[in-house]
Amino acid sequence: MEELLKDWTVEFHSGIPVYKQIINRITEAVARGELREGDQLPTIRTLHEALNVNPNTVAKAYRELELKGVIRAEQGSGCYIAPPRAEPRLTKKEKKARIELLLSRLAAEARSQGIRIEELIEYIQEKGQSHA
Repeated sequence: MEELLKDWTVEFHSGIPVYKQIINRITEAVARGELREGDQLPTIRTLHEALNVNPNTVAKAYRELELKGVIRAEQGSGCYIAPPRAEPRLTKKEKKARIELLLSRLAAEARSQGIRIEELIEYIQEKGQSHA
């Protein structure tokens, strides 16, 4: 848990809502394997104090993460990384639609951070080659 909080800052003027920054950080940590199934997340109080944000903002992020199936909340015990969901069977058309949605979100996020699409493509290609 300490690794998750290490060097974590919120960018209040980025144009990205704080609760979404929290969602993104936790989702990325899961994707990178820094957080695994069963790992406990910081309490709402701990995270709001560490990030100097409203506790309701942290609670909103946790609720959305739970709805997405990334975490599970246990009454009185805390929030934990949920087991991975089974991959849904998508048709080619559905898969293409989801990819287009993800790409449009990524492009918008990149633009807001001053990152060119060409830089994203280059990075994705480098990552793809290192994982091949």
